[in-house]
Amino acid sequence: MKATLPILLLLPLSISANAAEPPVDLGPGNAVGSGINYASAAVTFPDGTLESYFRRAAEGAVSIFRARSTDNGRTWSEAEPLVALSVEPWGGPMPLLDRDGELHFVIPRVRGEGRRPAVDRFIDLYHLRSTGGRTGWTEPKRVYEGYCGALQGVFQLKNGRILAPFADWLPSVPTRPPTGPSETTALYSDDGGATWRRSPARLTAPCFDGYNGANYGACEPTLIELKDGKLWMLLRTQTGSLYESFSDDGVDWTEARPSRFPSSNSPAFPIRLGDGRMVLFWNHCVMPPRAGKDGVYGGRDALHGAISGDDGKSWRGFREIYRDPNRNGTPPATGDRGTAYPHATLTADGKILLVSGQGESLRRRFIVDPDWLLETRAEAPMGDFEAWHVFKGFGPAKRFWRDRKAGPEWVNLPDLAEKPALRLRRPDELPGDGATWNFPAGRAGRLTLRVRVEPGCGGGSVCLTDRFYDPCDAAGEADAPFRFDFDARSPAVAAGVWREWVVMWRADGGGEVALDGVVAASLKARRDFPNGLSYLRLRSTAAEIDPAGFTVAAVSVEIEP
Repeated sequence: MKATLPILLLLPLSISANAAEPPVDLGPGNAVGSGINYASAAVTFPDGTLESYFRRAAEGAVSIFRARSTDNGRTWSEAEPLVALSVEPWGGPMPLLDRDGELHFVIPRVRGEGRRPAVDRFIDLYHLRSTGGRTGWTEPKRVYEGYCGALQGVFQLKNGRILAPFADWLPSVPTRPPTGPSETTALYSDDGGATWRRSPARLTAPCFDGYNGANYGACEPTLIELKDGKLWMLLRTQTGSLYESFSDDGVDWTEARPSRFPSSNSPAFPIRLGDGRMVLFWNHCVMPPRAGKDGVYGGRDALHGAISGDDGKSWRGFREIYRDPNRNGTPPATGDRGTAYPHATLTADGKILLVSGQGESLRRRFIVDPDWLLETRAEAPMGDFEAWHVFKGFGPAKRFWRDRKAGPEWVNLPDLAEKPALRLRRPDELPGDGATWNFPAGRAGRLTLRVRVEPGCGGGSVCLTDRFYDPCDAAGEADAPFRFDFDARSPAVAAGVWREWVVMWRADGGGEVALDGVVAASLKARRDFPNGLSYLRLRSTAAEIDPAGFTVAAVSVEIEP
């Protein structure tokens, strides 16, 4: 006799589930009348006013401009010049509002006409600050001479020390193993920015031959101060995860090691909430494989957020905050794109103003309710692809560009009262259709689908995993902790009949698949998932062209906190 599916016990939360507002996309963030996108790093003043800063050249002059918001980031003033710079090629300013109420900017400036980093082309760092309660400004002073990559933040510690972590590009070191040309370190000041010194730390991370991307090494660091005073730094790497390092003072740092956060070759940003919790934003993505010997741009299709209530010991959420709106179609021919490079600040109403993204119209502002990361139930929207990833890459790759198109399609079926359902097939010689959907992470939970395996279906899979893979990347199935395969010949699925599939998983690595309430298969996790499962992968695995495939009419999930 087949067993019935055991009941999953859901424990109560201290915060009511499903009560928080989902992230609100405020759009590209063009200032009224400015005509340019200035969705840049912002700071929050004690009265709740937000200010955002960016560099702009106009009428032969270069200035740091600002825009202001008095409604928690939802609307912004016209951009206005704040402080003039010289005409040399400056980059974007990274702001800090110190505990005395003065503004600091650390800002890069290009030097040299060559193309070789740290040899004949340099990106120096300069510091300037306001004086007299932001009524005057110091002259920009060079505090680092060399070649610095993107700066991810400037931070002030409880003891007043100011830190600017950065990556130092070593001259004439190639972008290849063992550690690439970048070494991470930090600048620090104990006198409000009047003088700066450099940490002796030289943090590195391994690089690998054949990597789908540039082997820069450890770079674009960010940090946060923990409640015990220890500093926690997170570094962008090419290892498949963020690396981490710790320090008691911001000067001496431990050797960089892999953190618990899988990540593509992209940076992160942590922030402390007013109630003491921490939120982290990063690309919880796996880089796609090369197309033959050619590199393929990827790993930045979604930006994620997670929350910790115990100062980083455990994390919840792992939810998609920002999905590239262009991800399911032909990408831009040149340039960076996607959702990477987050920066966050608090708003007066307890939410987070998040700025992130690269490429035309993709640098955007979001309002994020931290409690949304604590939800334990979710239902996949059916009828449009806004919350789904359904792209497949095809054709040759050239200079990291490769075309994409959507695979699955929505169908309206009479037996579903014309409600949309998702059809996955292998309609041509390209890889079979794939679709991924993100849900709140859980070490234990239950995912419910309404599925019909169409007569003649050549094969499909349902996978639960803990990180984002491209929908048609076969490594996503190979690496998934839980995978359930089927085709039209599988007796349990009853081809041509709508059935309720329930996949239940437990923290001990066990699980079951039930069809219409009867256990059809036992599952055992193929690897651990310390952050919990947070992704559903649906995939046509047909070996040949399969016009039938399978259809999914509903998806929902319940997580045990």
